[in-house]
Formats: sequence, structure tokens, C-alpha cells
Amino acid sequence: MINIEENISILNEKIKKKTSIIAVSKKKSAELVEQAYLLGIKNFGENYLQEALQKIVSLNHLDINWHFIGKIQSNKCKDIAKNFQWVHTIDRYKIAKRLNDDCPVNKIINVLIQINIDNEESKSGINESQLFDLAEKISVLPNIKLKGIMVIPKNSLEINLTEESFKKTLEISLKLRNKFSEANEISMGMSNDFELAIKNGSTMVRIGTGIFGERN
Repeated sequence: MINIEENISILNEKIKKKTSIIAVSKKKSAELVEQAYLLGIKNFGENYLQEALQKIVSLNHLDINWHFIGKIQSNKCKDIAKNFQWVHTIDRYKIAKRLNDDCPVNKIINVLIQINIDNEESKSGINESQLFDLAEKISVLPNIKLKGIMVIPKNSLEINLTEESFKKTLEISLKLRNKFSEANEISMGMSNDFELAIKNGSTMVRIGTGIFGERN
């Protein structure tokens, strides 16, 4: 049986306070999310909208920050804008504009631009050369706030290759911050490499199995 309390305690020992833990709760029950929340986790990441909406409704008595970390379809933007505080996977202006237009009154959605850091055909995200043009366009949208970038590096058993991707991400982030000072977040690192990600500047780590155990 998974000991969520022990897992969170171990994470808190390893992770600096300035790095946020995003608990990836896809395929996990609302009961497990609530358990993690009561143990101090306030940020939860979901990949699948319909599954997430069920949890958001059943847990609306909790002050949870919901992060959308999955691929975004245009027809899902309205529900994402209404129910999530953060979106990590912006890779097209069209999606950013839809989220902005669908955003409820008196709400600001924090967004991250997803960069395909290793130029993998199988992954979403823009390349570095497209970043500043997209950032410029997003920066003038009134209902969303550009907060930084997100990456999913190539799945590699070689630590030096992963670290190379992390270092490159940090370099890109620093360039972005020079022009957009509030875009200082880096969503980077998962259960198997979060310590290396933090060493290389990550401000948000997305932890699933490290909290909830293996996916069912």
C-alpha cells in the first residue's frame, strides 16, 4: 500500500521551499487528492479535462490550485479557463487567445509556454526560435499572465543528456526573463529527475509516482 504521508515527507526534505510541488493526480481518486492536500500539497496537475472536472467539483471545498498539464484542444478551452488557475502547455497563440476570451470575469489565468526542448516529433511544444514571438503576443492579452516555460525532456537513462536539456532550458528562461520579468517560472522535472531539475533552476516540479505511487 502506498504511504502518501511518507512520500510527501521525503519530498519535502529534498525540495527547497522556493520550488513548488505540483502533484500529478491523473488517474488518481479525489480521495487521494484530498489526502495529499491535507498533508500540505496545494497544487495539483491534471492531464485529462473530463477526469479533472469530476475531481474539481467534488473537491471544491478545498483551496486547491489546479494546473492543466495536458495537451489542449480548442473546444476544451472554456472549461479549462473556468476551472484551472494554471495552464502549462501553451504552444499556439490560438489556444492562448481562446483561454483569454473564455476566461471568467475577474480571473487571471497563469500560463506557461511549452518548449519542445529536444525537438522530438512525438512531443508538443514550440522551438526556441518561436518563443519570443509567442510571448510577445501573449503578453498583451488581458486575462492571462505569462509566467514562464515548461519542458518535458527526452526520456533518457543518461543523466548527462537530461542535464544538458535542463541547462538549455534555464538559459532560455533567463533570456525570456530579460524581456518579460514576471515570466520567471520553469516547470521542469518529474519523479525520476526532479533533484537534477531543481539543481538546474526548476521552480516547479511535477511529481506523480513520487507521491501517489505507480499509475493503475
